[in-house]
Amino acid sequence: MRSLFAIALFIGCASAAPQQKSAPLNEPEIHVSQLSNISDAARHITGGISVQYRVDVANRAKEAITIKRIDIVSLGSGAYTLRPTSNPFDARLNPGEATALQFWAPAVIDDPTIIGANGPVTLRLTVQYDTPAGTTQSIVVQQVHALSGLD
Repeated sequence: MRSLFAIALFIGCASAAPQQKSAPLNEPEIHVSQLSNISDAARHITGGISVQYRVDVANRAKEAITIKRIDIVSLGSGAYTLRPTSNPFDARLNPGEATALQFWAPAVIDDPTIIGANGPVTLRLTVQYDTPAGTTQSIVVQQVHALSGLD
């Protein structure tokens, strides 16, 4: 009787296994850079600042994607703190196309570093985009800074 129960349980579990979904699209290539620069006179201040970013997105998939939203936040300690910020977009990228999306975000300098407000900051970007298969997202963690030539 026990073996009959074990066989019935095994068959029941095997038939309830989820179906395999098709492989996801190739994720877009994403790179973020800081465009704005704090002047020398204000590099070692504390308080609020505005920071401009550019997010370069390249569609590596064989299907078109539409970028709908970019969420950005700083991680750990850095030259400034960027609280969670969300930026809406409606940028369609055909296969093989790339675009540069720009936006400003409010940041706070809590404790000035030796380099000042133009020093490095680690960011986490969540790029949400629509595909023919539905909505998905890509997450990128990258360090940015205002000092040119160090990317």
